[in-house]
Amino acid sequence: MKPKEEAPGRSGEPMQGQNFSLSVCEQGKDIKQLSKRQKKVFDLLCTGKHSVTDITIALGYGDPRSYIRDIREKGIVVNDRWKENGDVRYKVYWIDRVTPVPLTNENIQTVGDVIQRDFKNLFERNRYDR
Repeated sequence: MKPKEEAPGRSGEPMQGQNFSLSVCEQGKDIKQLSKRQKKVFDLLCTGKHSVTDITIALGYGDPRSYIRDIREKGIVVNDRWKENGDVRYKVYWIDRVTPVPLTNENIQTVGDVIQRDFKNLFERNRYDR
C-alpha cells in the first residue's frame, strides 16, 4: 500500500482567504488577508449593529464570535456594546464607517506636479555615475 501523498502545489500551510482593502469601512490601513467567512462577517458588520444571533441567522455560522476575534487580531477595530432587553443581556457588534474626504479643486494635483515634487532628483545624474 502506498503512503498518502500531499496534494501538488501545496507546501506547508494552505493560502486561503481574500485580499481586500479596508477603504469601505476604514481608510488608511494596509491590505489585510481574511478568510471567506471572516470577510462575510466583516461585510455584515460594516452594514450596522448586529448581535451574535443576527449574524448566525444571516450567515448560518454556528458561533461567529471566533470570526470577530480573528478579525480583531488582524488589526481591524470591531466595536461592541452590551444591550439589555428585560432579563436578557447580549452584545451587539459593528464596524464604524469612515466618511471619505471630499475632493475639491484645491486638493487635486496634476501628475506633473506630483512628479516634480516627489521625484525631483530621480532622473538627474549623480556625479559618481561617470
